[in-house]
Amino acid sequence: MLPKNVLFDADVFISYLIGDSLFEHSLKAIEYVVAGSTIAYVSSEIYDDIVSMLRSNGVSLSKVIEFMEAMSKIPHKPLPLNPEIVVQALKYYMEHGGPRKLHYFDTYHVATAKHYSLPLLTSDKYIINHSAQLGIQAIDLRTVK
Repeated sequence: MLPKNVLFDADVFISYLIGDSLFEHSLKAIEYVVAGSTIAYVSSEIYDDIVSMLRSNGVSLSKVIEFMEAMSKIPHKPLPLNPEIVVQALKYYMEHGGPRKLHYFDTYHVATAKHYSLPLLTSDKYIINHSAQLGIQAIDLRTVK
């Protein structure tokens, strides 16, 4: 079971739409949203995050558009960035960023979760293992059943 209000990381949508090893967990999280027991929020930055990831992996623009159209059918509510979130994200990146650490785009998800006091549903092990240092509650996507 998930809390009533949760911020979804990009990996929830990616796992669900691509069908990777976390598909079943992402499917269950989305089922909670469709059933109305959970409201999925996202950082408004998530769209650029996903487009950038797909394009950097050589996915054509037409396939990226298809992906984004499919994502738009999954119920979720984008939360706007503001200067405070951006500053916090950049501070996170200065302190926690780098290879095998906190990725640039993920700093925005973490900062948004902190700003709006929402738990972050993610499969990112760095975020999960450092959630207390980051000042957020992280829920491991792998635990969603």
